[in-house]
Amino acid sequence: MTRYARHLQDHTIVNPFPGLPRLEAAIGRRIVSRIGSNESMAISDHPLATQWGEALYELARLYPDPYAGAVRERAAVRNGVAAANVVVDAGADSLIGLFLRARVSPGDVVVCTAGTYPSFRYFAEGVGARVVEVPYLQQDGVLVNDLAALAHVANTQQAALLYLANPDNPTGTHHGHDAIHALREQLHPDTLLLLDEAYIDFCDQAERQGVLPQTVRLRTLSKAHGLAGLRVGYALAPEEWVNKADQIRTQFAVSSVAQAAAVAVLDAPQCAERIIGESSRLREQLATRLREGGVHVLPSHTNFVCICYANADDALRRQKILLQQGIAVHRPPHPAMQHALRITAHPDACQESVLEVLTKG
Repeated sequence: MTRYARHLQDHTIVNPFPGLPRLEAAIGRRIVSRIGSNESMAISDHPLATQWGEALYELARLYPDPYAGAVRERAAVRNGVAAANVVVDAGADSLIGLFLRARVSPGDVVVCTAGTYPSFRYFAEGVGARVVEVPYLQQDGVLVNDLAALAHVANTQQAALLYLANPDNPTGTHHGHDAIHALREQLHPDTLLLLDEAYIDFCDQAERQGVLPQTVRLRTLSKAHGLAGLRVGYALAPEEWVNKADQIRTQFAVSSVAQAAAVAVLDAPQCAERIIGESSRLREQLATRLREGGVHVLPSHTNFVCICYANADDALRRQKILLQQGIAVHRPPHPAMQHALRITAHPDACQESVLEVLTKG
């Protein structure tokens, strides 16, 4: 039996406002007049229409599809799954919070790597979880998620959930699908594996496909699709997990504008291919220049590079110099990773003045 948070285990929550697309499916015809939704009537010269056009105004004026059906369908095709295996929410961060709420009760143990994406711990503490961390494994100077140790700790602690960013943030390192399948097989069936795959678009297509048992695979349209400001993400999961997530998800969290933008970019895969190609080219150019400058750069399967310095003070000093120039680079907040700087693959990162600080300080 699938295990959810204790208060959800034997309780089905019914959405009181499932939206017009589901009503149309139920009655078998189009709704031509929306006089039951209490939306504002259209007026002439509305500021949105004046500044950005009638199409945006119309999207903003009307309630969105609470289930983002058009986005689900396209995400399903892109990843070789059924639409019933897709849930859409306001970005990958919202999906992290959503599945923590679905699986974790106050006091339950969740496991992650010490120094990985810090928003996981932020959300986990918010649902009352007890966070147990596992150090990164060092392999020939490269920091990677220690899958064997993560599985051992999760099983020993009877963890409700194991979080794994893959590719990892902030290191950029990646485990292939065979290793992930093996990890899932090692875990107790009651432990939900939450795979944060925000950067998976920068890996081979074969790495992105399919649904795993008792596993949620998070995706975002922020990195490879250019929609960071609109907050759209989706998850691939077994149908029972999608159904439970839909019961507790904020139903109108993804706006009509965001859904329309998501449909547009998913219908134009060449756009993502261009972003991925350009970002990957810049990432390799940046990594090469940094290595030539004598700093230790981790291999990356993302749109950023991670530099590891000798100590936290060295990383902080360089970060402060760049901040004084109005340039923001990221230094992870976790004590285990404060010796690192994460740099986005961007033309600005390849400027000589920036490279000088990052390499020579």
